[in-house]
Amino acid sequence: MENLWQQCQKTLSCEQLENNIDTDVAIVGAGFTGLSTALHLAKLGVNVTVVEAQEVGYGASGRNVGLTNAGLWIMPSETERLLGSQQGRELNQLLIDAPKYVHQLIQEQQLDCDLMTNGTLHLAHSKSALSYLKDRQAQLTEYGAQIEYLDQQQTFAKSQAEGYHGALMDLNAGTVQPLKYCLALARLAQQQGVKIYQKSGITQIEKKADKFVLNSAKGQIKANKVVLATNAYEQYLNNNNKLFTPLYFCQLASEPLSKEQREHCLPDNNGCWDSGAVMRSFRTDSAGRLIVGTVGNIHTNGAKAFKQWSEHVVKNTFPKIGKLEYSYGWSGCIAKSHNNIPQVLELEKNIVQVVGYSGRGIAGGTVVGRELANYLNGNISQAQLALPVNKAKNISFNQVRAAVYEIGCQLSHISDHLIR
Repeated sequence: MENLWQQCQKTLSCEQLENNIDTDVAIVGAGFTGLSTALHLAKLGVNVTVVEAQEVGYGASGRNVGLTNAGLWIMPSETERLLGSQQGRELNQLLIDAPKYVHQLIQEQQLDCDLMTNGTLHLAHSKSALSYLKDRQAQLTEYGAQIEYLDQQQTFAKSQAEGYHGALMDLNAGTVQPLKYCLALARLAQQQGVKIYQKSGITQIEKKADKFVLNSAKGQIKANKVVLATNAYEQYLNNNNKLFTPLYFCQLASEPLSKEQREHCLPDNNGCWDSGAVMRSFRTDSAGRLIVGTVGNIHTNGAKAFKQWSEHVVKNTFPKIGKLEYSYGWSGCIAKSHNNIPQVLELEKNIVQVVGYSGRGIAGGTVVGRELANYLNGNISQAQLALPVNKAKNISFNQVRAAVYEIGCQLSHISDHLIR
């Protein structure tokens, strides 16, 4: 089965790196973070080159659910506990305001990415989850977020989703077609003079005199500074595979729903995710397809077990729309950091790596790219970055953790047939 997002028009001209070039800043990885960093650097007058092993948006950026959500998975208070009060508050504010910045950028630049700014719903899968949502609402609103609490009746009226006990509605959040947004960022960066090379995996980075030399199969880049923005999709280098736990998220997309079906399934086009330990997501796209997602991998090309799980979930959640035919199915790999906070790592002077968005990459990657651009250009100091710059910290037994997470997710999907 194919990735629905990949069916969009990709009118983007990017060559393969086949010669030797010089640049101020080389960025490895053409996802949200790499392209946003490039765009904001170029706006500051910096010469920037982006190099991508596959195609723009090939990794998690082009496999995303497409929710422009605010903040981190963890509570704002936990961020403050982990980073300290001042650093924690700065990071919380940056990421809670991030969706507004993304929407502003899209609207001002008229980016074609199916933006809908009608809010997202965080659904309570159990009565016990309501206290968690109310606590989250209180903490987010302290930072100026526009969060409304919906009771069970209001939640159903908004979503038509059965089995949920309440929800938080984030009025500043929304949905995009994530790959179209990524491609739009690339085109915008090119307009600012950024060179983007595809099918040009970097196999080695060497330090020669005061320059970094990035080698690909057919070409070479010399740069003063380097940003590694590959996240969970670092293909040839071996810098970050122990810095995160790989965690999969898979999605199915139906055929477009009829007008009558739409009345009984997310009629206001709100993107949703729930509070379950193994999260579910629901959203619609611009054509009216229902897109269902959950943590875990598909494992087979035909996604047979995933389809069976989705049929059960949709039957219980949106019982009036009937059985669906799924035309698209895909998965993406999330880089889960040790504390669910993105990690900015200075591998050595003038070479920076960003990893570990833990599933919050659209808004987060965009504003982190803006922050990195200001830092690399000398507009702000390392101490002024909202994200702390750390030394690389390996996660012990990260592949074992990944296997345990995956087994747990699949067992949860099996148990859904009995419990949920």
